[in-house]
Amino acid sequence: MSIFALATAPGTSGLAVIRVSGKEAFKAAKTLTKFKKIKPRVANFSSFYDHKNQIIDKGIFIFFPKPNSYTGDDVVEFHIHGSNAVIKYFLKTLSSFKNCRLAKPGEFTKIALLNKKINLLQAESLIDLINSETELQRTHALKVMNEDTTKFYNSLRDEMIKILSDYEAVIDFSDDEVGDNVFLNNRDKLLKINNKIKDIILKGENSEKIREGFKVSIVGPTNSGKSSLINCLANRQVSIVSNIPGTTRDLIETSILLNGKLVRFFDTAGFRNSKNIIEKEGISLTNKNLKDSDLKLIIFDHTKKIDKKILKFYDQKSILVLNKIDIKKSNKFLEDKIYKPIRISAKKNIGVANLVKTISKKIDDHFKVNEDNIISRQRHRKSLENTMFFIEKCLNKKTIDQIDLAAEDLRLAVRNLGEIVGYVNV
Repeated sequence: MSIFALATAPGTSGLAVIRVSGKEAFKAAKTLTKFKKIKPRVANFSSFYDHKNQIIDKGIFIFFPKPNSYTGDDVVEFHIHGSNAVIKYFLKTLSSFKNCRLAKPGEFTKIALLNKKINLLQAESLIDLINSETELQRTHALKVMNEDTTKFYNSLRDEMIKILSDYEAVIDFSDDEVGDNVFLNNRDKLLKINNKIKDIILKGENSEKIREGFKVSIVGPTNSGKSSLINCLANRQVSIVSNIPGTTRDLIETSILLNGKLVRFFDTAGFRNSKNIIEKEGISLTNKNLKDSDLKLIIFDHTKKIDKKILKFYDQKSILVLNKIDIKKSNKFLEDKIYKPIRISAKKNIGVANLVKTISKKIDDHFKVNEDNIISRQRHRKSLENTMFFIEKCLNKKTIDQIDLAAEDLRLAVRNLGEIVGYVNV
């Protein structure tokens, strides 16, 4: 079955690209263009015709014969005008071809993966690149997608397979003296591989935060100005603001870019004793969000007494904010040297720039990002940790009579490492 889809973003534009992949791609190109001969990898200007011989549009098409295409199958790309009417009718015409259907989300990449044009690590990185919003996300996705990263993982795996083959040779052709030498010589190699994997994990600290964004929770008592602050940070109305305590009852999120990093701010339900079931649920969500957050903005109304119970949430990954400084009346905050509060007026946008600067510095101080990081997902980290676990189990087998058990541990280590790029067995 051949597949087709709009390859560019939907909506009105000067240009749209429709991609067709599969056995019917070449036939579709000849039928739609009426070209008798089509040169591969050449941009051809043509009119495009429907089955009634009516012109759909004029544009360019390029034919990529297999296996030298993105998917590894025959691929044709039609470059047409980005009119909604043109796109809709072009797709309708393609759907009338036998054995030709609309592609599912990500199906072109799935076929490329199955045809071994890319590996699993590169497929994931491609998705990250397409979804990247910051320069940091873009460069990180490209680094992980780079062929050198795949080669690095594969070289570690190949080294381990070589050691495994040595172990299995000793098991099959037993010789105590040779076996002892193989066992001892390969221990040093395994230790070096284990150290390399440990280094990858250390360099990959905070890698998921690059992709998902840094989570910042705005917490405090009711009517302290949390919703006003998130609206001010987003430069638009994200959250409803009122003088009624308990207005915010659910988590409200907005994202902004700070020094090339994606930062996700969460407006939370204000802490107070409430009998309202919905508000209680909101406060419960706030507590859960606090556990998952990377940074807390603990905000108080500077005209009111500080709630000591809420102040207990303060730690190294917190910033204390005193809001409503545009109102003259205030309670003196005695612990300035300990908490170093940032004084703002979210309503009047006073001191907010200083707060943003402090947030950015706090993120940089606590969440270092290594340029040599080649981890982008939790599954990569887990696979590496499992690989280390089984290598260390293998290294704990210190005598030749345990070599069969050591070989099994090493086989499991190889399998876990291979999962990163998509190998399923040894």
